[in-house]
Amino acid sequence: MTCISCDRGFILQTTHSGKKQPPSLLSSSLYIVLVCGLLMPPTARQAYFALRAFNVEIASIKDASRLMGRSRAELDTNSEGISTISDTSIASRLRMQWWKDGIAEVYDNRRNEATSEPTNTNSKRTNAASDPLLRELTSSRQQNPTMRSLCHAIHDHDLTHRFLRRMMEAREEDFDVSQYEKCTDVAQYGEDTVSSFLYLSLECVGVRDEASDMVASDIGVSLGLITALRSTAFRAMQGECSIPLDLTTKYSITMDTIYDAANSHSDEALDETKLVAAQVSLQNAAREMAQMASFHLHRARAKQGVVPKEARACLLPAVCGLQYLDALKACNYDLFHPSLVDGKRLRLMILLGRAWLTGLF
Repeated sequence: MTCISCDRGFILQTTHSGKKQPPSLLSSSLYIVLVCGLLMPPTARQAYFALRAFNVEIASIKDASRLMGRSRAELDTNSEGISTISDTSIASRLRMQWWKDGIAEVYDNRRNEATSEPTNTNSKRTNAASDPLLRELTSSRQQNPTMRSLCHAIHDHDLTHRFLRRMMEAREEDFDVSQYEKCTDVAQYGEDTVSSFLYLSLECVGVRDEASDMVASDIGVSLGLITALRSTAFRAMQGECSIPLDLTTKYSITMDTIYDAANSHSDEALDETKLVAAQVSLQNAAREMAQMASFHLHRARAKQGVVPKEARACLLPAVCGLQYLDALKACNYDLFHPSLVDGKRLRLMILLGRAWLTGLF
């Protein structure tokens, strides 16, 4: 049984024996993320976990909205048979706006403290105290463990507001996207989300230079493309296509193609010719996206020497990307191959440990 430390949000949990444990919010599905965080320098570890938790929060808004929309569409339709999925879109935007306002308030308070202008803050507090809705929103932000932890990270490491804002704006724009137009759009989404996170990670260790950011940018773009490939099955279940339109048009891929390719490893009796055609089409598209991701990762690997040694731990997510690309190539770019699902955790742990010790991925 554990109790959560309150002075720094939920970033560290303490057992009755006094030992500190990783945050439970991230411990199940993001095991590798936890390992990368634990390999960060001690002075940056709490801020890194705060950023990770924040990223999980805003990334899960769309998925939660889609799942809620599907359940409500099945259980709750109006008299004309029209589902109420649009309500979930509004709820998603309200959740994102809650994060935007909360983070903006943190930076406003810091700015007021730096310029010695307490009047603005006092007037906001007065308004919040008189308005029940504002009072409730302010209270919810103050009590949210992720927001508290992120607030500490911002104060301790002077994190750039622009990167946090860009992450939220990119996630919000993605609410309405079921399929990107071009492969470059997927890469740009990776730049806006993953690269921005890596820039903030570098700031946690005190590194702010253009050369390091260029390396982080390449890694972020690559991981964005890899995430699109890895989420193909999940996105298909949500009625979305993670393969961009230019590639689906080029290789004649439809949603049925994805479903057929996914069923190719099942025991169901399906048309062999149809299955082979679906697999080949999807493998061609996956190969093209993987090659683009590989180009950016290898360019980052060639330039990683410019990153200060104390900041190399921020680049460890690249190791996970490289391993996935190798595994994907080994199974001939079959996105639904069982080996990609099972993974090789021990090998990945060894690779992460080697990269951490040598400073090179």
